[in-house]
Amino acid sequence: ILLLGGEALGESLWRELAAAVDTTSYNFYGPTECTVDALSCRVVVGSRPVVGRPLRNTAAYVLDAALRPVPVGVPGELYIAGAGLARGYLRRPGLTAERFVANPFGEPGCRMYRTGDVVRWRPDGAIDYLGRCDDQVKIRGFRIELGEVEAALVAHPGVGEAVVVARETEAPLKAPDRQDSSHKRLVAYVVPSGDGEVPDTPALRAFLGQTLPDYMVPSAFVSLDALPLNPNGKLDRKALPAPDPGAGVAAGYVAPRTDAEAVLAGIWAEVLGVERVGVEDNFFELGGDSILSIQVVSRARQAGLSITSKDVFLHQTIAAIAAAARMGAVAQEAYHDSVTGPVPLTSIQSWFLETHTETSDHFNQSMTVELAEDVDAGVLERAMDAVVAHHEALRMRFALVDGSWVQDVAPSETAAVFRRCDLSALDADAQQAAMEQAAVAAQTTLSITDGPLFKVVLFVMGPGRRPRLFVTVHHLVVDGVSWRILLGDLERAYRQIDAGQPVDLGAGTTAYRAWARRLAEHVASGGLDGDLGYWSELSRRASAVLPVDHDGPNTVGSTRTLSVRLGRDETDALLHEVPGVYRTQVNDVLVSALGRALCQWTGRDGVLIGMEGHGREDILDDIDLSSTVGWFTSMFPVALSMPPASEWGEVLKSVKEQLRALPHRGLSYGALRYLSPPDSPAAVLLEDPLPAVCLNYHGQWDVAGTGEGLYRARCDGIGEDHAPDSHRTYLLDVTGLVENGQLEL
Repeated sequence: ILLLGGEALGESLWRELAAAVDTTSYNFYGPTECTVDALSCRVVVGSRPVVGRPLRNTAAYVLDAALRPVPVGVPGELYIAGAGLARGYLRRPGLTAERFVANPFGEPGCRMYRTGDVVRWRPDGAIDYLGRCDDQVKIRGFRIELGEVEAALVAHPGVGEAVVVARETEAPLKAPDRQDSSHKRLVAYVVPSGDGEVPDTPALRAFLGQTLPDYMVPSAFVSLDALPLNPNGKLDRKALPAPDPGAGVAAGYVAPRTDAEAVLAGIWAEVLGVERVGVEDNFFELGGDSILSIQVVSRARQAGLSITSKDVFLHQTIAAIAAAARMGAVAQEAYHDSVTGPVPLTSIQSWFLETHTETSDHFNQSMTVELAEDVDAGVLERAMDAVVAHHEALRMRFALVDGSWVQDVAPSETAAVFRRCDLSALDADAQQAAMEQAAVAAQTTLSITDGPLFKVVLFVMGPGRRPRLFVTVHHLVVDGVSWRILLGDLERAYRQIDAGQPVDLGAGTTAYRAWARRLAEHVASGGLDGDLGYWSELSRRASAVLPVDHDGPNTVGSTRTLSVRLGRDETDALLHEVPGVYRTQVNDVLVSALGRALCQWTGRDGVLIGMEGHGREDILDDIDLSSTVGWFTSMFPVALSMPPASEWGEVLKSVKEQLRALPHRGLSYGALRYLSPPDSPAAVLLEDPLPAVCLNYHGQWDVAGTGEGLYRARCDGIGEDHAPDSHRTYLLDVTGLVENGQLEL
């Protein structure tokens, strides 16, 4: 047994010790102020060096600047408490008071030692060492631990040693009005391992992008034969050479250079609604979001380019994505065709059928759009039939089997789901009343057990008025992303039939039943167990209580709606200017605003909110959901801790870090809660308090597109999507959408 302490254990030595068959090694960490050792862990294969868990009679806290615990994955300063703490520094009362502080988490009179080390909790309960607080730098508004970047670099098998520094540049790289960071950039100095050569810059960028956010990836890399040392054998940072002034800096627009880059540039321009996209432009700085990334993936597949949503998040530029993509026919997963018969529910479906027992048939999503004046009703009905045949979710049936709900697919939809309603003889008021009546009739006659799960009404409005198409689908089989797929496929099928061509909606992606079964198997095999610690701890960090001024049941019929809208200039700034400065997405800004408003209203510094995500995360390698219709939504709680400072930049950066720490972007919460066996440790999640507020951002979506296709505009909603007496999940439900260049909440 080998016990190591005194200095940090490097990556290469860690790997060597982990592979030793005749020695069990342990890594120890602890400053002298804590009687030498405070944390330890066993050195194992497949892990990077960590400092471990607290020893007996020792407690470890990872805290922010206000001495508040930070979530898993978020860097903070390490504080140590317990029986091993020294009394202080001999005849240095000032330093003792600075480093040995009161412990707010222990008994009265207890103290803890402020180590000055930056660390973070891992999901398995161990602690990662990232560096010293005085090694922390600020780049583009982000606090970065250089040791964290160095540790990620030396994890590459071609890198033996690495040092990362923040270097001044002669001219600001970006945002010259930002005094805090505009004149600095990260530079990495790397030494090859063994006798090889250092990997090239694109390879290192791609490697770091797998584990680090983009703002932590150095903008320049310098290869050295050896790191410069001073006479004492320590690193001589002053001797590190300056990089090439142009290294890593994109110089304006860069045109596509390969077929893959050209395909992606065209897709990005169309999805993002911009005139031109360069291969070095950042997807999120152009206004992209997670939902738009799914559309990019879907259209890329149709063009024969195989990418995933994870590629868009990891690489973020066309050049980087194209380098990781594959051109040619997209392979179909064998699992897609092998799933037949009944399958279990997904987590969101399980939640719904557990909480909406009395009104389960009447819980829909509906859409009303204006169509082109010359639409052919017969062609439209045939196009709808083709879409239903292509997407099995629209033919789903649900049944109780041995006390558990399952879902299966009907071979075809035999019910009459398409209706043409001629309103041309009515005046405008009578037309509106007739549409309301027809919508309610369609929405209230769906059945999850017998079908159908959707209905379509074509309203003919008369001369001079465009026809309107009303579509209602039970929420069990549709979500916001699915609507984009359905309307796109409907227009595509309509154009093909109208032109006398056979309908071709492309190769199907992973079937919904296949996803449901794979997700259940993944949970049962323990694939998400590593996230349980985060979720079981989360609800203790914030309150779910909100002040209310009305009694009575929280029903759909009691709901009142308030809508507000930003102007085009404000929305454009939100989509295109904020991401470039703070490296955020719109969702981060909305959560920051909501969290701050709620904390000011309730008088607390933390609040529990519910969030909804699209749920199509890349957690399984052989699953592609980019063109699959179904209800994938992930629901999860977020315990927001809001910094006391009033500066919006600090609030935004804090919230962004908290959201980034969510395991699997929140998907694992519902999967563990609703798909785990009743006697599993995940059953503790069933006791979580229900958040009182939910935020759901639906992204950017213009139904009309260019105004020259089948759809010309989206109309106000009609009918009743939910039964008036059904119970609402939240007290406040905040939804957002960007349409026609404006954000509406």
